[in-house]
Amino acid sequence: MSKETQEYIHEKEKKDFRRFLKELPVDKKKLLLKIFETFIETDEHLSAEKLADRLKAKGISVSLKDVEEALKFFCCLGFAQRKEFMGTPPVFEHRHLGEHHDHLICTSCGKIEEFYFPKLEETQNEIARQYGFKPLDHRLEIYGLCRECQARRKRPSLPLALVSPGEKVKVERLTGCGKAQGRLASMGLIEGDVLEVINNCGPIVVNVRGTRLAIGQGLAQKIFVTPVD
Repeated sequence: MSKETQEYIHEKEKKDFRRFLKELPVDKKKLLLKIFETFIETDEHLSAEKLADRLKAKGISVSLKDVEEALKFFCCLGFAQRKEFMGTPPVFEHRHLGEHHDHLICTSCGKIEEFYFPKLEETQNEIARQYGFKPLDHRLEIYGLCRECQARRKRPSLPLALVSPGEKVKVERLTGCGKAQGRLASMGLIEGDVLEVINNCGPIVVNVRGTRLAIGQGLAQKIFVTPVD
C-alpha cells in the first residue's frame, strides 16, 4: 500500500469514526479521537500498554483503563481487531475494510508479520466448496522463527533451555558435573539424539525416539544442541 493510499484511507476512517462520536460528551469525544489517531498511525500489533506508552510519549495524559475501553470501542465499530496469539498477551490491529491477511508469529522474539497469499486463499475456498461449506471468516497463524532469530541461531550450539517449542534439535554435547551426567544417562539421553521440543514452560518437555522426557531448566542449560532443518 502506497503512502498516499494509506493517508487517504486513514483520513476516510477518521471521518467515519467522528460520525460515531456525535452523541458523546465533548471531553469523551476528544479523548477517543486522540487515542484513535495514535492507534491508526501504525499497522503494528499493539497491546493496550504499548498504545498507552505511545500516547504518553506524545504528551497525551491517559490512563490504561481509558485505552482499554477505547480499544474495545474500536473493535465494536469494526476499526480494530483483538488478536490472541499462542503464548502472548492480547494485541490489537488496525482493521482495514475489505482486506484480509494471515500471520507469521516468531516464538522466540514475539515478532508478528502479516502476509497475504492468493493461492492459499483460493485453496481454502476450494476446500469449503467441496464440503458444501460457506466460509465467513478464517485465521491462519504460522508459528516459528523470524529471519533475525534464525540468524542468531547459526552458532555452533546453544543450550536446550533456549530452544522454542516446535523446534527439532540434535544433541551435540552433554556438560556438567558427574551428578548431572548421571541424571542425563538415567534418562537415556545421549549425544546425537534428535529432540523435538514440545513445551518449555517450566521443565523442558521433549520427544526423543517417541518418548516424552521432562528436563529441568538447570539441566537443560547443560545440554548443547544444534537446530535440525
